[in-house]
Amino acid sequence: MNSIDLINKIDSPQQFKEIWLSSPTGQKLCALINGDIGWLMYLRSESDTGFSSRNPAIKSEKEIEYCLSNGEENHFPEKWAYPIATIKEAMLYFINTSNRPHHVIWHDDSQP
Repeated sequence: MNSIDLINKIDSPQQFKEIWLSSPTGQKLCALINGDIGWLMYLRSESDTGFSSRNPAIKSEKEIEYCLSNGEENHFPEKWAYPIATIKEAMLYFINTSNRPHHVIWHDDSQP
C-alpha cells in the first residue's frame, strides 16, 4: 500500500477499519481503528508474538470496541489506543522505513 492509498483508507468515513502493512523483509504493522482512535500491532515475522501499542497518557480501564475485516468484534483496553493522527504518522513511518515507529510506546507481547 502506498502513502496516498493509506491516507485515503484511514480518512474514509467507515467507523471500523483493520489495516495491514507489510514490508519487503517480512515485518508487518496492523492498525485497528474505531472512529478517531486506534491501536497498533507490530510483527517482526509470521511467528512473532509481536508488540502492541500502549498510551501512557490514558489511565482509563475502559475498553474500546473494534471490528475486524472478517466482521469479528473485539474489545481492547483504551490505554492501548492513540489518536488517529498518531496512528497515521506511525503507518507512514512504517511505509517509509519498514521499522517499528519510535513515537509510539510498545509492549513486548511475549512478556506478561
